[in-house]
Amino acid sequence: MSALSPFAGLVYESRDDDLVRFLNNPIDDSLSNTVRSIFDSLDDHREDVRNALGEADDDTLLVFARRRLVSARHTSSTRAINDALDAYALLARESDVPWESWFKATLFVGRQLGLDLKLLHDRFTEGASARSAQRASVAFDAMTRIEELSQCHVIEVSTTYGVGLVETTVVRDQSGQSWGGITGSPVSLGQYQVGYAPSTNLAQFAVKIADALDASQRVRCSSIRQDQLIATMFDLVTSGSYVDSLGCLSFFADALESGPHFAVTVAEVASEDYDEVYYDADDLALELAEAADSIEEQSALSAGPCVVVLSALPDFSDDASPEPVDLSDFLDIVRRASTPTL
Repeated sequence: MSALSPFAGLVYESRDDDLVRFLNNPIDDSLSNTVRSIFDSLDDHREDVRNALGEADDDTLLVFARRRLVSARHTSSTRAINDALDAYALLARESDVPWESWFKATLFVGRQLGLDLKLLHDRFTEGASARSAQRASVAFDAMTRIEELSQCHVIEVSTTYGVGLVETTVVRDQSGQSWGGITGSPVSLGQYQVGYAPSTNLAQFAVKIADALDASQRVRCSSIRQDQLIATMFDLVTSGSYVDSLGCLSFFADALESGPHFAVTVAEVASEDYDEVYYDADDLALELAEAADSIEEQSALSAGPCVVVLSALPDFSDDASPEPVDLSDFLDIVRRASTPTL
């Protein structure tokens, strides 16, 4: 019989991984004590625990580490930074550690809080596997070249929940093109970090929509993530292309009982000049919303330069209805919450 997980009973819900609508959870304190106890134990015991961790345990450690980083931003807690790094050190597989994003972001915030990176490096090396310790050295060395959090592929947002963090999307070796707004003006792609520079508080807009949908008690919304506007949502260009935006966020809404599951995409578009014609951002957003709303199993609206698209997710259950999914009721909820904070 396998040994009982040291994290038995310490289970996060999917909502706990939302680093934008961040809420305190007492599980964090329990895990903090457990992780520190394991990390500070004898080498043999720590290694035995590491090798016995299952996939669910690894997921718990990763969520915990990200949450501790947000906690550190909220409370200026150096203990939270150490907790996050200890959690990464306990992972058995070096490939599971998000070295280029959350790990470096943790070092960045730790440095901001006055922690000595050399001491953090020494502690991590002491408790991590040999492969992770070797890879960590690269990340620690890279910190001399990192001056902004965005260089860690993580950005800060500010909402009624306080400071939040979002991992930015990095597109690698992607062929094809992105297309600007409703005009279809091409934007070249390559290996790049998807931008996020909205002029509105897009994160707060997404929060208002997610909170309103949750309050309906008909769906439960997942964590808010960065995304891209897929052109096929607007029947614009070929599959795989994207509509240019100043920022794009998305989340899922899962039915609590019977009802549709759908994705919510929130984006801000920019004004454009194309063929010597000026296209206002508000007008572009309206045209995009009308195009998306005309597509079956989608509902959409615009609010100033922002567009919101609800897209039904496939239902493969045995009792799935053959009729198209109608999301208009949910769009009404969105409409009542659709004044973005400028």
